[in-house]
Amino acid sequence: MNKLLALLTALLFSCQVQAIQINNTGDSWTVNWLVSASSTPGLSSDLTATSSWLVTSFSATQIALDISITNTTLLTGLLTNADITTFGFGVSPDATASIATAGSTFTQVSTGSGPQQTFPGGYKGINVCIFASGCAGGTVNNALNAGSTDSLKLLLTGNFGSGSANLSYFPIKFQTNQGSYEPAGCVNGNGCTTVPEPGMAGLLLIGLLGITGITILRRKKSLVTLR
Repeated sequence: MNKLLALLTALLFSCQVQAIQINNTGDSWTVNWLVSASSTPGLSSDLTATSSWLVTSFSATQIALDISITNTTLLTGLLTNADITTFGFGVSPDATASIATAGSTFTQVSTGSGPQQTFPGGYKGINVCIFASGCAGGTVNNALNAGSTDSLKLLLTGNFGSGSANLSYFPIKFQTNQGSYEPAGCVNGNGCTTVPEPGMAGLLLIGLLGITGITILRRKKSLVTLR
């Protein structure tokens, strides 16, 4: 029981929040993504992607970003398609987004809907969702195929009077012939282990904690009875 509890706790907290603080025009960073085949049942090859981000203007009310994203996944005889349908990020303070210059694949942006947002994978607090056909996914025909690159210009509008903004999580959705996967991003080469469904891991942990609590109470009650 203790080993299982430790494992689920590790799973729940292994998806560390990846964030970047931006303060000025010219700030730049990279975000990489990895879904490892060695630790993902049913996946025959790694899913990978990389992106570069550049702040081209920064004011008290608006931030302009140039984003370039590349699907670096290598296809095989088993993994015959691995396409990126959606990516996004959280913003603090809250902001809305609009496309200044659309990419060839990623042409739409939304702010999600509701407290859970609409981004796949159970990620909360995702203010900006960038997609081709829909925030939740869409068809692979309209997605960023393996080996392809897309670039776009994005405008964030909000109250940035403090002189800084934090962008975080950077989740992405891979849609493949071997399933769909939604890892968070790793900023500036910082390693992170992602959990495709963090919400589910949390539910499992809560359930296990509940079972553990009931077991402890029953043991205590048994000891009292024996006395």
